[in-house]
Amino acid sequence: MKKRLITSALPYVNNVPHMGHIVGCHLPADIFNRFSKLKGYETLFIGGSDCHGTPALLTAKQLGKSVEEVVESLHNVHKKIYEKLNISYDIYSRTNSEKHYEIASEFFTDLYNKGFLEEKSQRMFYCEECKMYLPDTFVVGTCPRCGEEGANGDQCEKCTAVYALEDLINPTCKVCGKTPTICETKHMFFKLNEVQEKLDSWLDSKKEIFAPHVYAEAKRWIKEGLRPRAITRDVSWGIPVPLKGFDDKVLYVWFEAPIGYISFTEQAKQGGIKEFWQSEDSEIFNFLGKDNIPFHTVFFPSMLIANGKYNLAQKVIGLNYLNYEGQKFSKSKKIGVFCNQLLEENDLIDIDALRGYLTTVIPEQKDTDFKWEEYKSVVNSDLVGKLGNLFNRTLNMANKNFDGVLTCDINNVSLTPEDEEILNAIKTYPQEIADLFENHQFRQAFRRIMDFASVGNTYLEKTAPWSAIKQENGTEIVNKILYLCVSLCASLTIVASPILPTSMQKMAHEQLLLNIDFNERGLWDKASAIILPTTHKVGKPEPLYTRVDDERLNALKEFLSVPFEI
Repeated sequence: MKKRLITSALPYVNNVPHMGHIVGCHLPADIFNRFSKLKGYETLFIGGSDCHGTPALLTAKQLGKSVEEVVESLHNVHKKIYEKLNISYDIYSRTNSEKHYEIASEFFTDLYNKGFLEEKSQRMFYCEECKMYLPDTFVVGTCPRCGEEGANGDQCEKCTAVYALEDLINPTCKVCGKTPTICETKHMFFKLNEVQEKLDSWLDSKKEIFAPHVYAEAKRWIKEGLRPRAITRDVSWGIPVPLKGFDDKVLYVWFEAPIGYISFTEQAKQGGIKEFWQSEDSEIFNFLGKDNIPFHTVFFPSMLIANGKYNLAQKVIGLNYLNYEGQKFSKSKKIGVFCNQLLEENDLIDIDALRGYLTTVIPEQKDTDFKWEEYKSVVNSDLVGKLGNLFNRTLNMANKNFDGVLTCDINNVSLTPEDEEILNAIKTYPQEIADLFENHQFRQAFRRIMDFASVGNTYLEKTAPWSAIKQENGTEIVNKILYLCVSLCASLTIVASPILPTSMQKMAHEQLLLNIDFNERGLWDKASAIILPTTHKVGKPEPLYTRVDDERLNALKEFLSVPFEI
């Protein structure tokens, strides 16, 4: 089996993430990483903070603090939030590390030596009031493509258009509010046009692999024609350009940030670059939001093609946006669900319950909405009503009737059609769920997991062990029924664990008393078989999830509506 390098888009550390950012890359990447390990792949899951660029610099200016101080503080907050959400990064690094400086500078030099870089003059905004060239995110205006107001200097978040600064309508300096002028300054440009043909061939090879909207966005850029693009900037915060005559400039963040995937790999594992970026035995999966699709399907792959030392992605998973009850997330208006509150002491938040609901709104094909009533429904109907109900009923009856000790040789008992049905479910559902995870259809995977739990609940209703125990040879019949139910429960803990890692491991170890290792590569295959010994003792049931009533829902809604203040 090929190794898998799984990456999540690097967030800017000018603020902290909200739930839209979590479902837009971190959570789906984590689910895929956990699933891949269970299937037997050797994986490396990497992420990190994008520390350079103008967002952090602008935040620092607004706060009157040093950019280093702001970056350090916000990087730590980001890291704690992902840890709280059980995002299983093998490394969560940062682009202002010594190793990243080294590898990004080397990458630049390789492209320069191979003739893919050229010096050109560029028209840029200059603010007379601030006495500085304005980086892209220091300028705000109206998008020349869709007319969105509040678009950044070189990219519109609404329509994902990337455009020249001089095309921005009604530009304004974010720092002072004045209208900037346009001046010329020299920069190094990457000749994207010289790799367009190879990039187009690579994209064509991904037509049936990439999601349609990802492939279409990349091909749109090809159709419009690639042009040289500046990879240096006139700012003080960033990686110095390793070239004589450019001492006062830094590498543009769009160029150096994705190189972080490479530098973080080496930080995570010595020799990791050779093992995961330069070997035919490795595949790379990029998870990101749709505003990052052009950078991961056009710009970064072009850089890799020109460099010639590294593998390109097997798949770019470009996700859409999460809205909040039909509105855009807004920190200033306190519209949304804000992750900073996860770090506060509270007894309201069940991380697995939150992960479960968020999985149902991962924006795989189109924008989705976080809705509190839907959260309540997923927790009560699915996690409590289907999954938790099956576990509790099974263990309650096992303890009530057999003191928790079940004995059954499944190969030497008479099987009813209902028994055959549950055995067939154990055999087939894990593979169906695996196919969905493999194709990054996480929402459908969650639904299929709940269907799997419903098979167990339906089996209990059909066989009615509470009545069967009163029949002649009822003890033997009910022993078999509960043994099969515990077997299905054991399978469920494995296949649901990529989404619900804490609660499924707790159920397996503390209540089902299974001796299984959730870090075991290849464990997934055991989910399709009876893994219980002929005689097995289970523990006593304890509820995994708390039902959400209106009072709890309102308290949770209020608690998570408080945005982060730096």
